[in-house]
Amino acid sequence: IFFTENAGLNWRRVLKTTDIIDDIQQSPHDPDHWLAVTQSAGAWTSHDRGLTWQQIEAVPSEHALYNITFDPTDPKRLAIASWGLGVLTSEDGGQTWQDRNAGLPVPHRVWRVGVDPEGRLFASVHKQTLYYSDDFGRTWQPDTLRGSLVNYFLTLPKVTE
Repeated sequence: IFFTENAGLNWRRVLKTTDIIDDIQQSPHDPDHWLAVTQSAGAWTSHDRGLTWQQIEAVPSEHALYNITFDPTDPKRLAIASWGLGVLTSEDGGQTWQDRNAGLPVPHRVWRVGVDPEGRLFASVHKQTLYYSDDFGRTWQPDTLRGSLVNYFLTLPKVTE
């Protein structure tokens, strides 16, 4: 990961890994908090706008981690999509992580996870369908996109009238 503080005139490397960074996300709750996941170097966190990074030791690094997401309804809830590990979730701000694959197809090949503005967790399972969970991954239900592969989730703020 490279960082610039002058609109791209100069860049400096802030996360020194030779591994591919698959995803990087900024917290919707704290603009200083960033998370990144990699192909084989695990997950990383920054609490200073990406200036410095620390590896999240509780997240395994033996499988590709494809994306990470923050729950817009709860700053302590995070989810990771992985090829081989499936869905990992944390409900304590990333201190501990749980395997949340009960009800998802085997092998656990989850391409993307996302959380909607009401806290529903989604998982795009490779060559299967989109799954959703209303209890943050403890149970899963198939959605209506059979055979699809969702490549990106975009969370928009909940509209209130």
